[in-house]
Amino acid sequence: MYGDMSAVRIDASYLRARAEAMRSRALQLTAQAEAMSWNSAAAQVFRTQITLTADDIGRTAATLDAAADALGTHARAVDDVKALIVQAQAWAAERLDEARSIASNAVKVIQDVAENAVTSFMTVVNSAVDVVTKTVQVSVYKLANIDIAESVVTHAQDVMRTIPSPPSTGSKDWLDVEYLLKTALRP
Repeated sequence: MYGDMSAVRIDASYLRARAEAMRSRALQLTAQAEAMSWNSAAAQVFRTQITLTADDIGRTAATLDAAADALGTHARAVDDVKALIVQAQAWAAERLDEARSIASNAVKVIQDVAENAVTSFMTVVNSAVDVVTKTVQVSVYKLANIDIAESVVTHAQDVMRTIPSPPSTGSKDWLDVEYLLKTALRP
């Protein structure tokens, strides 16, 4: 799985704290400059310079806040993608396991069945009807003694050829596997 975002969140909190400390210091400087009993042209220039410096500090604090917000947004986005990967992995792994089970365990069986009992799961191998027993020879795929359609087996085999092994746990490749299973490899 991808990075732990707690470190990013700690950095964002640190930047916010630094921004708040800078704003507080700027207010202190301005208040101290205004509280001085010094009155002259030089004092006015000094107060103006302190105000400009405090404004610069305020802008720097705003930049730190913006950086903290960007880090927070990034951490949330990474967490969202990690959640999508977990969902994709759960969904796709289930489909891959099912396909692997079908592709590995389905058995093609040739059997005689009553002419009127042929189902859509069966493929007639020999269309000549046995006149005595009224049976035809069919092939059918069976999985756990249940008839399954040849198209289901073919689809499972296609899935296994396209995705022979699943990605590692938590890999972003699960998003691609999910996409493939929902689009190109959809039955």
